[in-house]
Amino acid sequence: MLLAPLVLAASMAHAADSSALRAKLEATDGWKEVSRNEEKGVGTVVIRHKEIDGSPCLEGTTTAQLAPDALLAASIDIPNQPSWSTWTLPASAKLSSGAESFDYYQVLDNPYPIADRAWFLHGRVVRNGAERGLAWEPIDPAGYPQAWADVQERFPDAVVTRVNLGDWTFSPQADGTTRIRYRICTDAGGNIPRWAGEYAATRTLPTNVGDIVREVTRRTRKNP
Repeated sequence: MLLAPLVLAASMAHAADSSALRAKLEATDGWKEVSRNEEKGVGTVVIRHKEIDGSPCLEGTTTAQLAPDALLAASIDIPNQPSWSTWTLPASAKLSSGAESFDYYQVLDNPYPIADRAWFLHGRVVRNGAERGLAWEPIDPAGYPQAWADVQERFPDAVVTRVNLGDWTFSPQADGTTRIRYRICTDAGGNIPRWAGEYAATRTLPTNVGDIVREVTRRTRKNP
């Protein structure tokens, strides 16, 4: 089936609330550690959780001997992410050409019977002294009719995520390492119960952190 107008309307309603959700995501209160995962080639990834206005939000942190600029470069390399992501991304493309601020979309291929997921986002680079980051929030797919039509044609059963807002932050430390933080508020929508989606996100978040560390490690070794 095509992506229903009702699903799209729900997505846009959340987009309108992005600023409020972002402000509450930035607040330091309410976070609770839920697990510590050992990720291959990375080490310990600490997972924390808090709920914001009914949306489950997760944070994963670790440290690595990698440069913030190199980590930022991988995080904004949207077209090449399918080549090093653990997850299957049959579509991943920038929709605008800005270096520091751009729109993009991705499609996640899920195993049957779980429907694929799609998200259209605005990304913006964040620079704070030596710290680097990428923040994103949802946008209206209708602003890119050709890409939107392509997603509907190629992935007719895909569901637009109801909530998808988050950020990467890469903070240099005094000992020469970089603290890597990944935060996301998400609601997969569709036929996945919220508790199941939240559980899956908790389990997959360390892999997302691990993917970027492994890829930047590979790039750094190739071009020291």
